[in-house]
Amino acid sequence: MPNFSIFTESKADIKFISDYIHEQFNVALPDQDFYALNSWSGYRADGNVIAAMRENFDKGNQTILILDADDDCAQRRTEVTEDFVRYGIPLNLFLFPNDRDEGNLESLLTELVADRIPINCFMAYEECVRQYNLPLHKSRIYAYLDAVLPAASKISKKNDLRVEENRNYRDRAYWDLTHRHLQPLNNFLSQFFPH
Repeated sequence: MPNFSIFTESKADIKFISDYIHEQFNVALPDQDFYALNSWSGYRADGNVIAAMRENFDKGNQTILILDADDDCAQRRTEVTEDFVRYGIPLNLFLFPNDRDEGNLESLLTELVADRIPINCFMAYEECVRQYNLPLHKSRIYAYLDAVLPAASKISKKNDLRVEENRNYRDRAYWDLTHRHLQPLNNFLSQFFPH
């Protein structure tokens, strides 16, 4: 059992991080090593840290927090770090997409697709409708998978591989988990999974 828990925004993040760790470090972490916060600020509860994080710390485990940088990576890092200083909990923080630029998990996934054609088409569509409400990055990734996945993998809603928590990021036909855009994440995670 590892001496850490990984807290992140959603089940989608958990699925990606779990698949990435399994692929890169040959470690299959059980579900209980992950915790979905349901938002970037989901670690807060009534001005304090959520009970799961406090319990993790009280057990002597490290806290790994992986969030989206969204519009301002430096601001997000400052805010989260100040919160955890106030909580008195040491923190290992990584911000998607690369721990320095604005963006989110979907920004990173856009770079990891194995077939650029559907993504480029969707990005052209985004440019075309820029004057309207832009589609979410999640729509871009869903559209990519809708275009490239075989029909059989989209029939059952329970097993639909377009759905975030059902995706198989280890499938090289659709994703490149060795892409250079993953180097910052690899550098961060390597401290917990030495080779």
